[in-house]
Amino acid sequence: MDFSVGFNGIVSDLYKIIELNAPIESVYSGGIAGYIAGGRPQYLGNFEEISKCTKVAHANGLKYEVALNAPCGLENKNNRNYWIKIHNYLIELERCGVDRIIASHPFFIEEVKKYTNMQCVASTICEINSARMAQYYEEIGADIIIPSMNINFDMKVLKKIKKILKKAKLRIMVNEHCLGDCPWRRFHHNHYSHHNEEIDYHFHCKKKFLTTPFLLLTNNCIRPEDLKHYTEITNNFKIVGRLVDIEILCKRIQGYAECKWNDNYVELFDNGLAKKIMLPNDRLESLFQMKVNCDKVCGDCGYCKRLYDEIKSEP
Repeated sequence: MDFSVGFNGIVSDLYKIIELNAPIESVYSGGIAGYIAGGRPQYLGNFEEISKCTKVAHANGLKYEVALNAPCGLENKNNRNYWIKIHNYLIELERCGVDRIIASHPFFIEEVKKYTNMQCVASTICEINSARMAQYYEEIGADIIIPSMNINFDMKVLKKIKKILKKAKLRIMVNEHCLGDCPWRRFHHNHYSHHNEEIDYHFHCKKKFLTTPFLLLTNNCIRPEDLKHYTEITNNFKIVGRLVDIEILCKRIQGYAECKWNDNYVELFDNGLAKKIMLPNDRLESLFQMKVNCDKVCGDCGYCKRLYDEIKSEP
């Protein structure tokens, strides 16, 4: 089992991650603002900063990935000057030592494979939720596929995706903080393609969690203890962390590496909400099996609401 860890692109924090001696296969950060946006408003200032990060990563046996996974914002293919700029950007990232590009737009994946020798990771923003869709992305050029987080507990579909892929590997995102089947998510990522401000989207999401807090149990976070259920599907997992305080991120990495989390379940994915709501992770042993069999009709079930009411406490 190994992990791909997002971080803020600060070299000193990268060293803190490395010092954990966790089974990390790769780390990733944002690119440089002004070219292709990413799934988080986190960017490095210049190519020199990226080079410093890749050198530290490589010296410690890690691959380095850059997230350029905006779902929109690309110019038309007939805009020659724009695409020359993008091609040169990709070539320069490769010169800096970047091993992989995390992308979502199919056109952009094709460009990465055409103009560089870097591998390409199909982002969870692609919302790949079927074997057929995964096959499309592999044919387009993806070397690694991160399925939609909304199928994290659909073991049948995940196994079908694994079976149909010829060479591409699967990577599962374990701790995204979004609502399950979030109605704002696709628009949030479209917004990131053009703006760095995100308060409007987070306000709606956080408000929903705070007014209907049992939904914290219906999201797509995978508990560290439940990684063992995915061994027939993949051994590579993605830990979100580009906008997370380094001390909190290191704690999460350690928890997933040890497959054990003795603290607040909410802290795995949202430290802000964890300061308001305490859900003891050791009381959630039954959650995985319920999610695997869930029909996602909360009004007909009520399990997560009853469980929330039973275990909630003050932080």
